[in-house]
Amino acid sequence: MHLSKLTEQGRSLSFFTAVSSLIVTFAVASFAIPMMAIWTDSHHLSTANIANTVLSYFVGCMVALLLFSRLSNFLGRKPVVSISLLLSITASLLFAYSTVANELYVARFLQGLACGLASSAGMAWVVDNSPKSSTWLGTALTAASPNIGLSVGCLLTGFIVAYRFLSPKLLFELSIVLLCLCLILVFLSNETMRFNTESLTKVLVPKFAVPKRLKRIFVVSAAGFVGSWGVGAILQGFSARYAIEIFGKTDALLTALIYLLFIMPNAMMGIIVGKFDPVRTTLLLISIFTVAALSLFLCIHFKSTLLFILSVFFTGMAGGGVVTATLRLLLWDSTLKERAGIIAALYFCSYVGSGAPNFIIGRMSNITLDEIGIGFSMWVLLVWIIVVTTLLRMKKSPNEAESLRFKR
Repeated sequence: MHLSKLTEQGRSLSFFTAVSSLIVTFAVASFAIPMMAIWTDSHHLSTANIANTVLSYFVGCMVALLLFSRLSNFLGRKPVVSISLLLSITASLLFAYSTVANELYVARFLQGLACGLASSAGMAWVVDNSPKSSTWLGTALTAASPNIGLSVGCLLTGFIVAYRFLSPKLLFELSIVLLCLCLILVFLSNETMRFNTESLTKVLVPKFAVPKRLKRIFVVSAAGFVGSWGVGAILQGFSARYAIEIFGKTDALLTALIYLLFIMPNAMMGIIVGKFDPVRTTLLLISIFTVAALSLFLCIHFKSTLLFILSVFFTGMAGGGVVTATLRLLLWDSTLKERAGIIAALYFCSYVGSGAPNFIIGRMSNITLDEIGIGFSMWVLLVWIIVVTTLLRMKKSPNEAESLRFKR
């Protein structure tokens, strides 16, 4: 049967499967965030060790996006999504039986590989199967699904570990069952990319597949992603430390709640802004994000509990909106063949940009939370400058593709 006909008949199931696989992959990857409160003691983790677990994850993502970002253009979307799920299963096995920091590094690296593949093939599969009557939904869920997964996984893990419903070992073993269910759904769903659409030799050559007409739009989108993801990355690793500074104590649940305070509004706002004008939305929300993020790092220094909570919430909310709005700008007129390469290039830059601070922190054994806050504040301001100035330059002298965005 013809591929397009298969895709039309099974579009709803394929869309559900693509979104579910994406959410579950990132949900399982988030289990490590609240677990850090336990591993810090059981694995004797230092500040550098914690930063290196985050870095291992980002390195895995970058390797996947650099070398295998367009692999789905050769194998198809389904096989690459299946590989992503299998890598997540392997990582969960390692986490279940880990006893030292090095094992955590390897497991986080494998999760990074899985999420990197999901960020290219999985997200392209979501957009491929978007409902024809609501094409915006595919883009919105592409941007929001990782954060939805991170939110759900983080919250469940925090409650499960804090109230001892399950042991950490059993938690990761059950995650394997969930990932296997996703594999079954992938098998039952329809393919949207023909085998060997691009040759293997071409797709394995590292290439940032960003069409020339979208270069400046790509800069805006990449900067927006780096801003939001960077704050998320620091909260991934250091929520347990921030809990001690702000609340005077830490445990798996409190660590999870701090991260959720960022990631849940991030995910919800990512869906809400899907129907709004992306240019105006980006300009408004990147400014809110910048003010909130600067306030966040200031609150940590002064140990202001209420302002810390509000700052984390608004940073997450505005960051999620920026990610969705800039992604809509980028994918507005992209073709089926372009999507995997564009998304992969975007996510590679995002992982590099948001992983770089953790690399620096990991090399500095005596760095304080105040010093981390100062560095991130300068970095957030740079993101705001790049996004705003690039959009204003595009508006002043747009090319044909950019004109489409500003006329909407």
